Amino acid sequence: MACKAKLLIVDDEPLKRVVMLERLKEEGYVVDAYDSPLAAEKVLARNSYDVILTDIRMPGLDGISFLKKIKDRDRNQAVIVMTAFATVETAIEAMKQGAYDYLQKPFSTEELILKLGRLLRYKGIEEENRLLRRELRSGSGETKLIGKSKAIRDVLSKVNMLASVDSNVLIQGASGTGKECVARLIHESSFRSSGPFIAISCGSLPSELIEAELFGYEQGAFTGAVKQRAGRFELADGGTLFLDDVDDIPVGLQVKLLRVIQERKFERIGSEMTLSVNFRLIAASKDNLESLVNKGRFREDLYYRLNVVPVHLLPLRQRREDIPLLCEYFVNRFAVKLNLRGPRIDEEAMSKLVNYGWPGNVRELENIIERMLVLSRDGHIKVETLPAEFSAPDTSAITVRTDYLDQVDLHRTMADIEDQLVRWALTKSDGNLARAASLLNIPRSSLQYKVSKLSGLDE
Repeated sequence: MACKAKLLIVDDEPLKRVVMLERLKEEGYVVDAYDSPLAAEKVLARNSYDVILTDIRMPGLDGISFLKKIKDRDRNQAVIVMTAFATVETAIEAMKQGAYDYLQKPFSTEELILKLGRLLRYKGIEEENRLLRRELRSGSGETKLIGKSKAIRDVLSKVNMLASVDSNVLIQGASGTGKECVARLIHESSFRSSGPFIAISCGSLPSELIEAELFGYEQGAFTGAVKQRAGRFELADGGTLFLDDVDDIPVGLQVKLLRVIQERKFERIGSEMTLSVNFRLIAASKDNLESLVNKGRFREDLYYRLNVVPVHLLPLRQRREDIPLLCEYFVNRFAVKLNLRGPRIDEEAMSKLVNYGWPGNVRELENIIERMLVLSRDGHIKVETLPAEFSAPDTSAITVRTDYLDQVDLHRTMADIEDQLVRWALTKSDGNLARAASLLNIPRSSLQYKVSKLSGLDE
């Protein structure tokens, strides 16, 4: 079993110490165990541990005094105290001295494992935040996926897994969720990182130009082809090719794309010479490709070639716990660009940012943070300086903002409007489903189904 963390147990009860030692080793932890703080101190002088578990009542040196010594040596050391005399005063004293948590004897090893897992997850988030702050101060780390939500952790786990393989990847998510950021992370963490990262947005090109951009062309191949030009496949040789908005590639061109993906061979437009290329393919789609396959708008065989390893990015409104970290990142990044000192966001303004719907996702958040910092005199973002859309919504009308969009996803937009209307009805009826259904003129059972899908209510 893979090693999870390194633990130190200090407990003068032999049976309990042995039981914990064996059980934690079964869970994959690396564990050292000693019967007294004095013995443990000698080991601490030459070893470090992720977590120390220490009893409170022990001969020679009690657990509270031992805890103080640990914290004097390293204030960031994680400690869980164990005691058979768990009074409120003992627990408070241990917490005051910096203990993360305590366990009352007798406790089960399952309870211990649960607390350890919670502590190690917390330490992971804390370390990520510390690294983020260090990167912000140094001005590095532009290609970062910022967040602490389970959704982001799942994506980062896949990025880590994809570093050691060369499989095709399909990233799906709404506009502005960070698909290119994920693609770059996959490239930079892979063995192809020293090669080129070539990106093309298929949605930003007229359909008749996509083929020329992808495959390149020979001089005179068509009107305007005044010289030979290499395509994106050719430029990506030895590195990674990122096809953004792959759902916008015309069906007729999808056949040629399929051949390149299968054989890694192609011809420039106007040439009969076959070129071989070695690249890693990452595709991204703002629409559900499986749905497009069912509608006959995307080739099924191409979909399966692209979708070897799927990665799904949730909209920002479904991972609100990431918003404060993203705000911190953008505020500090733009403060350097705008030469602002001590930029900050008021607590009330942050609350508004967290609870906003973010139809434009991370891209919209980035743009709004920059706008507010540009318009502020001192880098202080207050609630009264937020854009008009952050004011209390006018429930007499539903609006759709398009200023931040390159195009509109009608299906997602209509789903967002339905979400707004359902929330309006629930607010107006004080959560009474029967009244809310009457306001929307739909059956109560239909409203229950819509509420079950409503983003944010189950968080």
